Amino acid sequence: MPEKSVREMSSLERRHKSIEAKTFRSVLIGSLLLGLAALVIGLGFYTYALVDQYISEVSSLSKSAAAAMEEVADPAELVQEIMGTYRAQTDEQRREQNSQDYRGRFASYIGREDYQKIKRVLGFFRTSYGIDAVYLVMYDEKTSSMVYLVDPDEKPETAKLPGNWETAADKEISRFLSWNGSGKLYYIEKTKDNGWMCTSGVPVKDNAGNTIAFVVSDLSLLDIGKAMKIFVFQYSIVTLAIMIIVGCLYVRIMKKKLVEPINAIAGAAQKYVEDRRAGIRGGEHFSSLNIRTGDEIENLYLTMADMERDLEEHEENLLAITAEKERIGTELSLATRIQADMLPSIYPAFPDRPEFDIYATMDPAKEVGGDFYDFFLVDADHLCMVMADVSGKGVPAALFMMATKIILANNAMMGKSPAKILTDTNAAICSHNREEMFVTVWLGILEISTGRVVAANAGHEYPAIRMPDGRFELFKDKHGLVIGGMEGIKYKEYEFTMTPGARLFVYTDGVTEAMDADNALFGTAHMLDALNENPEGDTVTILGNVRAAVDRFVKDAEQFDDLTMLCMEYRGMDNQEKRDELVVEALTENLPQVTAFVDARLEAADCPMKAQMQIDVAVEEIFVNIAGYAYAPEIGMATVRVEVSEEPLTVTITFIDHGVPYDPLAKEDPDVTLSAEQRELGGLGIFMTKKLMDDVSYEYKDGQNILTLRKKL
Repeated sequence: MPEKSVREMSSLERRHKSIEAKTFRSVLIGSLLLGLAALVIGLGFYTYALVDQYISEVSSLSKSAAAAMEEVADPAELVQEIMGTYRAQTDEQRREQNSQDYRGRFASYIGREDYQKIKRVLGFFRTSYGIDAVYLVMYDEKTSSMVYLVDPDEKPETAKLPGNWETAADKEISRFLSWNGSGKLYYIEKTKDNGWMCTSGVPVKDNAGNTIAFVVSDLSLLDIGKAMKIFVFQYSIVTLAIMIIVGCLYVRIMKKKLVEPINAIAGAAQKYVEDRRAGIRGGEHFSSLNIRTGDEIENLYLTMADMERDLEEHEENLLAITAEKERIGTELSLATRIQADMLPSIYPAFPDRPEFDIYATMDPAKEVGGDFYDFFLVDADHLCMVMADVSGKGVPAALFMMATKIILANNAMMGKSPAKILTDTNAAICSHNREEMFVTVWLGILEISTGRVVAANAGHEYPAIRMPDGRFELFKDKHGLVIGGMEGIKYKEYEFTMTPGARLFVYTDGVTEAMDADNALFGTAHMLDALNENPEGDTVTILGNVRAAVDRFVKDAEQFDDLTMLCMEYRGMDNQEKRDELVVEALTENLPQVTAFVDARLEAADCPMKAQMQIDVAVEEIFVNIAGYAYAPEIGMATVRVEVSEEPLTVTITFIDHGVPYDPLAKEDPDVTLSAEQRELGGLGIFMTKKLMDDVSYEYKDGQNILTLRKKL
């Protein structure tokens, strides 16, 4: 749905989209972004300071606890014995740290006097300072563990006994064991049970100065999160209030300095348009505003006032020129559409013909051009291809092109040879060619079943041919005089054979004579290089490569001539057999061949005998009708295609001919309740076919009668 214009909006919508509202929203958004940036920065500094404070407190507590502990007892012997016992355990014994045997090995340390003294000191600090935990531990690099030595916790479910251990991060172990005494010794991590915790410690050394243990304190950082939430809430309230105040003040200023002058100019412009529509001339819609802002708004007001005065003087000429341009543009646009509609433009062009593929493009130098291409089936086994270039450009060339195209196609559909087609076309053109225009033409007819191409050339460019596993090369054929150049010319034809995988490329001189800014020609060599970039590509790819090469060569230079190309890939009749398709002459004596072809496919699909007999009756009726009436009195080709689909098992039989258009389903069904003498003649066969089949459909497409029968097996 298209967006509403300002004039279509309601007053509420206009206010919502006004400059005043947009300014207010912009100020709010800008303030919000600035506030968020300040919040992030401030929150970062605040969090850093708060965390640093917590770390300092925990570190001081650990130091105090360590000093007090060393006053009441020497922990060296106790630590050495507990760690000795721990290290003497096997890995399997350590994994059973909660077993009675494991606990029994460390039970004797609990009753020792030095253990109890240390425990009382650590318990005092834990209780007095309200921290989560304070304990004496030692890190063991070999087992990546933190070994508990003394824990003052009295709760059985959480207390750690001597020899208990837990896995520690390598980073934590390395930090504590390699600490050089500078700064604070701490480690922050997120635990599963308690969330973010800060662990700070102080080493305990023996008389030789070696670190034997650490007094470690744990402190939860949940309070930091609570403080941060309070900070964010208070900051957000203040920021929001400032944003609203600043936004309101700024909008009032912008309304006076910007919105009101713009609205005044808009109102004057609307009044000017209304007066013009009403036929009112004269007046000073803009000069009377007297805007004095000293900025771009005032400059706009002065410009609009000058424009109003100038428009009065030039309006009549402008209207006349505009009307003329619109008329010419409309006619050229119509001519472009008509010309485009004259050329085949739906691809794939022949989706039911796997034996070949064809693709063509035309890019006129002007709105309409003189180049043209064409391709069509003369009959089921012959494809006619045309590439032509009319002298001149624009509308005259386009008119000449359309006339030539029609004459060529009419002669081709009469079954004439390429040489005869060009000869008769030249005679028709020369008889009514007062402007002495001419056209170069390459015309070839492909015999689809064999790959044989018969062609004739009336002064056109050499075609390029690529055989399987080869490269595109020019085929230097025999040239005749251009069509329209002289009366009485007789053209000669030649032939070549394409094998499956071969490709044919024909074009106009707009390709080879494309020029860059220095007037250098693209040339045949560049064209062949482009064709051989991917010679095995499909027809669309091949034409795309050539067009891309031309564009790269000419760059920004103006297109000098129409650029038209056609490529045909011959795939051969093998593809037809894979699709279960038979092409035969539409003769009654070929009925046994058609019936045998259909029956073979039905038997392969395990078709019941009753259904096969019904299908045979319908096939006979349709094929005999085609043989008797489609091409009479001439002989043409008929295509029979059989397709079998699963779930449900269904056979589809399609009959295709290029005879006169005829829809056998258009006639009303005969009244079978009447006697033979009372009924009109004809129609009984197709009536019987419709009764025997589950579905019968007809369409006329691309010069072909297509009748389709469907039967569920």
